[in-house]
Amino acid sequence: MRIIEEATELLARAVFQRKGGEEQEALRSVVQSCERLFGLEAGPLFRFTPDQHFLMLTADEEAGNAQAKVLIYAALNLEAARNYAALKKPDLARVSCLNALRLTLRARLAFPAEAPPPHAPQVAELLAWLKDEPLDHETAELLRAFEAMPA
Repeated sequence: MRIIEEATELLARAVFQRKGGEEQEALRSVVQSCERLFGLEAGPLFRFTPDQHFLMLTADEEAGNAQAKVLIYAALNLEAARNYAALKKPDLARVSCLNALRLTLRARLAFPAEAPPPHAPQVAELLAWLKDEPLDHETAELLRAFEAMPA
């Protein structure tokens, strides 16, 4: 649980840095938080796919912790997207936002009994970011499954 708290604190630092116009520093804080969350340095960490990241965060974890880890990682991806957008890097912003959406949907579908933490990205916000282009098939399927969940 301590890792989740540390990652959340680093996320808050990244938000503060971005709001202060320090987007590059904010991105460094996002990367640092990801390294802490996974226990790996950025080089090896970012060689894995988002699906592998999901498995790494949820393996051998109790449902609440697994969901919290995935959703903080989704929030970090959203924060990266916000920074990339501010830096006028729309392609990187879209990829990061799409990762945030996929992770959020997977966490909500895999752990429906768990209430999402306050830092969890909101699906509607992520969809608003991604509205200019259609979703890929896999993400669209996740979204349909999420929308079909009982409220």
